[in-house]
Amino acid sequence: MKIKTALKISGITLLSVAFLAACGNQNSKSSSSTDTSSFADSVTNDGSVINGGQLNYAIVDSAGSTGLFIDELTSSTVDATFGGFVDESMFGTDANRQLDDSGLAKAEFDEASKTVTVSLTGKDYKWSDGQPFTIDDYIFTIEQMGSKDYTGVRYDDGFSSIVGMADYHDGKASTISGIEKVDDYTVKLKYEEFNPSMTYGSWLPSYVTPKHIFQNIPVKDWETSEYARTNKVVGMGPYKIKSIVSGESVVYEANENYYKGKPKISTLKVDVVSPDTIASEMQAGNYDIAEVPADQYEQFTGFNNIDLLGSQSNTLHYLGFKLGKIENGKRVMNPSAKLSDVRLRQAISYALDNKTAGQSLFNGLWTPANSLEISFFGDLHDSELAGYTYDVDKAKQLLDEAGYKDTNNDGYREDPNGKAFTISLAAPQRGDSFEALIQDYIQKWEAVGLKVELYTGKTMERNAFYDEVPKDNTTIDMYLGAFGTGYDPAPLGLWGPSITNMNYTGYVSDKNTELLNKLVSTESMDKDKRIANYKEWQQYAFDEDFATPLFEVYSVTAVNKRVKYFDVIPGSKKASMEKLELVANTGVASK
Repeated sequence: MKIKTALKISGITLLSVAFLAACGNQNSKSSSSTDTSSFADSVTNDGSVINGGQLNYAIVDSAGSTGLFIDELTSSTVDATFGGFVDESMFGTDANRQLDDSGLAKAEFDEASKTVTVSLTGKDYKWSDGQPFTIDDYIFTIEQMGSKDYTGVRYDDGFSSIVGMADYHDGKASTISGIEKVDDYTVKLKYEEFNPSMTYGSWLPSYVTPKHIFQNIPVKDWETSEYARTNKVVGMGPYKIKSIVSGESVVYEANENYYKGKPKISTLKVDVVSPDTIASEMQAGNYDIAEVPADQYEQFTGFNNIDLLGSQSNTLHYLGFKLGKIENGKRVMNPSAKLSDVRLRQAISYALDNKTAGQSLFNGLWTPANSLEISFFGDLHDSELAGYTYDVDKAKQLLDEAGYKDTNNDGYREDPNGKAFTISLAAPQRGDSFEALIQDYIQKWEAVGLKVELYTGKTMERNAFYDEVPKDNTTIDMYLGAFGTGYDPAPLGLWGPSITNMNYTGYVSDKNTELLNKLVSTESMDKDKRIANYKEWQQYAFDEDFATPLFEVYSVTAVNKRVKYFDVIPGSKKASMEKLELVANTGVASK
């Protein structure tokens, strides 16, 4: 695992909402805009390598961890980052984000028989507690995550499309007929259909849990188990947990059983550090690696003790509209949803000026997103899609057409029945800049006659926010969210109809499901057809506007000059965790 990468290749992980105040007027110019092409993607520092040492890594975030360390259950970036040092995905990827043989296992695809053969890349692998690691651990994990009692968000179409999984998940079968164990190191998975996402590792379970421990714990109790939350966590990752300060900090020690070799750095300390203080911490040399908050980028450019590396992130920030509910075990639309009129949603979207915010306040590192399929995925992204650009006149026109008019001249529009109309917005805490952005958004909505108020009257502690937003809470009308896509471009886990995915808007339609399924259909194995199908879905998502894309992110990583080598190159093996080295006992401070 590369230290910077917290996302598993087939998973989708929620991210912090890190918006900055878009307080400029619509004619304001950018005071500075960073040339992202000027960033290096790797750095090598001079000096003699020290033995052992401690690497200090900062998770830059305003919220702490919920205390989960296993990727089968984590759903936040903070948890995933902490857990990523002790946990490990089954598969590795190359520079093109395609599966390769660099992980615990390799996958061979037989399209004719719709079978994937998963084989361990070694026969003497061990868990961090020294117990043997075999294909039984992988099979066990698939079975447990396929159970109806599984409480996480990772059971998706990649699991349900395995032959026999549906009956197993519904309790109609005690085994999964599409899983055939060949030997202690090999298993064959038979699928209902093949699709292009498989080569990215999606639709192919990549999680692995120590069977010798969790076979004695009901899957419904995994979240509360000490083996998921304490220094008793057993994994296949490069480090083991030594000590924990709940929600804030973890000290790790090198895993001598790590399958790629014991890490060269003996100790790893990972802290959650506030975005408000990370600049001064990096300047003082207190941390070796940290992601740079976009609104503070210019501060970091003045430090001579760090190098700044850049890469396009797989992150999307969005505004989600609460439109559906779960009824009789299925996701259905809620006809009583306050924002059920698409013209109202579109007006809300056109009222926001994200271009100005991105240029003048994010130093050009945050750019307006035009689609729910981000440019990270190359030609699958529809760069020609119009997107919701800042257009006050358009917003007002749509509201008039939808019947939302100010009938009493108080400055706010009433609903089509002439009743007072207020929209509830849920948003997590993210510091002063985020609070300012929210107020800017509220003012811009007010400028087109919409009254928007914060749910509970204030921003929410972020873990509480992500506990509340997925619920069928009719007092929340819309919310500010973000996610990391992983490496799979297919967004079924985000916007599909499954009640176990991360579609917190609740939006569902036969057409949306049809278009999403086309993305992972056999016909999409053809590249040209795949591109066409992706663009068709993106246009539909734009037209329906169940979630408005706000920002894509160019990620900048600060690396202290005592780190021998580091890079942010996709698929690079040179900066794997076990290979990192230090050339000084303490961090270099800026002069």
